[in-house]
Amino acid sequence: MNLEVLQRENVRVRDLLASESRALEMYQYLTGSPKVESYLRSANRMAVSRLGYTDHGIIHAEVATWNALKVFDILDETFRPNVLAEGIGDTDDARLVVLASTYLHDIGMVVHRNEHYQASINLAIPILESKLMDIYADPAKATDILSFILHGIYAHDDDTQCLTLEAGITKIGDGCDMTKGRTKVPFQKGKVDIHSVSAMAINNVILEPGDEKPLRITVAMDNPAGVFQVQAVLEKKISTSGLQDNVEIDVLVNGERLVLSHVKRLFRVQMSNSGETLPPEEK
Repeated sequence: MNLEVLQRENVRVRDLLASESRALEMYQYLTGSPKVESYLRSANRMAVSRLGYTDHGIIHAEVATWNALKVFDILDETFRPNVLAEGIGDTDDARLVVLASTYLHDIGMVVHRNEHYQASINLAIPILESKLMDIYADPAKATDILSFILHGIYAHDDDTQCLTLEAGITKIGDGCDMTKGRTKVPFQKGKVDIHSVSAMAINNVILEPGDEKPLRITVAMDNPAGVFQVQAVLEKKISTSGLQDNVEIDVLVNGERLVLSHVKRLFRVQMSNSGETLPPEEK
């Protein structure tokens, strides 16, 4: 198990995609699109420069998508994606849905943080429609696949219940991007509070099959303050992913396993005393 600090800028989604797959074709299209790149850069400018939030740009899109595809491959051993269960397509199509919805989920940040998931849908539709028509000869199937992608984008919001496996995977992939690299810039600019300090404590998030449940998420940190991120960010997203009964979370502090429930009780007391609540930048 790799407990070293994740170098987010070195993550490559391409490594997880089969050659000549439709998912790879979509990935190459999105990463090669000047419009998508511009949206992601502008989204990050809104998030980091204007609001002092965590990374919501190109690197976040890549890392979240990488996480989501790893989760997809793990859960594919246990669950049947909705794209297959509903007779729309095959596993490659389901993987394409997860990839596209995760990569584009935050582009609506170019408009505003508030309701950015709705803005992301409006911006994603014209980006996706033409490419899906290229990939699928059948316009009806292209529209069905688009509907799955749009649900994944919309449902990444913490408070929105995911109604497909693919959307739940997108939400978990997003939530697992919480290593210290994501909050490095705001921290260096002087944002020092429980949210930035806890995020700076997390070195890596490891995704693998679990012993008791299909998916195990191991959060490796060098300071127990990172547990705040697990409780306030990751667990909140998992709770509305539709997969909450199928995920186990392990916490390692300097390689030593913590009993998560004990530490969470401590943080609940501290949060209650301080009046701390989770701000939008950590969602």
